[in-house]
Amino acid sequence: MKVLHVINSLRSGGAEKLLEDLLPRMNGQEGIQIEVLLLTDKGNVFDKGLREAGIPIYVVPLKSVYNPLNIFYLRRHILKNKYDMVHVHLFPASYWVALAERSILTARPKLIFTEHSTRNRRRTKRYLESIERFVYSTYDKVVSVSSQVQENLIDWLSPTDKRKFIVIENGIDVEKFSLAEPYMKNEIYDTFSDNTKLVCMVGRFTEAKDQATLIKAIAKLPENVHLLLIGDGPLREENEMLCENIGVSERVHFLGFREDVPRILKTIDVVVLSSKWEGLPLSLIEAMAAGKPVIGSNVQGIVDVLRNKEMVFQMGDSSELAKKIFSLLDDKNTCNILLEENAKKVAAYSVKYTASRYLDLYKELVNNDLTP
Repeated sequence: MKVLHVINSLRSGGAEKLLEDLLPRMNGQEGIQIEVLLLTDKGNVFDKGLREAGIPIYVVPLKSVYNPLNIFYLRRHILKNKYDMVHVHLFPASYWVALAERSILTARPKLIFTEHSTRNRRRTKRYLESIERFVYSTYDKVVSVSSQVQENLIDWLSPTDKRKFIVIENGIDVEKFSLAEPYMKNEIYDTFSDNTKLVCMVGRFTEAKDQATLIKAIAKLPENVHLLLIGDGPLREENEMLCENIGVSERVHFLGFREDVPRILKTIDVVVLSSKWEGLPLSLIEAMAAGKPVIGSNVQGIVDVLRNKEMVFQMGDSSELAKKIFSLLDDKNTCNILLEENAKKVAAYSVKYTASRYLDLYKELVNNDLTP
């Protein structure tokens, strides 16, 4: 079976990181051959693992993810390579592949789309509802990464046939994080000591992640509490300016994209995810696998994973977040209880299980197509 995964890019992001972890585990299994097509190679950071696994990566030459001419290139590429399955991630790749598929009259591959988030800006515009219904109706299966993601999507689309909508939760390489070797704190920055308390957040600098709330919380904490921000994105400079304006530039460290995230997570004291919205927050699950206490905003996706009021704060409330961080740094008993709870949850989010479920879905769709 020949399967093509289409995604905007392999830049730093949750969906992109999932492909790097997931696809090598599926490629070659039960006769499945996987390839990847990107709408742009700008900012790619998660292609290394795929290439090492021998997975071909193609790039649309148009370079712009929003160029409608992507439709024609995608159609030509799909027809030329005779894929049995095309699996799509994120917008606008979802639109371009759906329109390309509509123009293929014979030998059409099966089509899957994975929905990664509980919300997006398109759902704030009612005039797009009919367009969205048309696009999603093209897909043979629509996979949501959590039950809440699926519920929100179905509420938006109001489909007549809900059977094509299923849930396959994203997963992580648990052992990569649980077995990682920690740094000495002064290996991260030579000014750090054992007395330095480290808070960390992993995520792109976008509206959804809201690092600003976490930065403001750090300003309310003792001087020995430092923040490590891992990731890049369009709002990084804005957040750097915020640090200067409120006087925490010396305690907030922008690390950019890092390949040693497991080791960093093993080193820090508390992980925070201050998002305004999420699908399934893999960065929190990675921290839990590393054996670290986590705090997240009380938004869908995050609360589905944490399920403990001690670990969540009101989204956007930097004062409450500061209190939660201080409590975990100060109260080891509460911290240990939370770590025990987290350890029990992590096993359910193994990428091995995610890969197995997707392989079953591929076989189901292709076998149904072959049934007379």
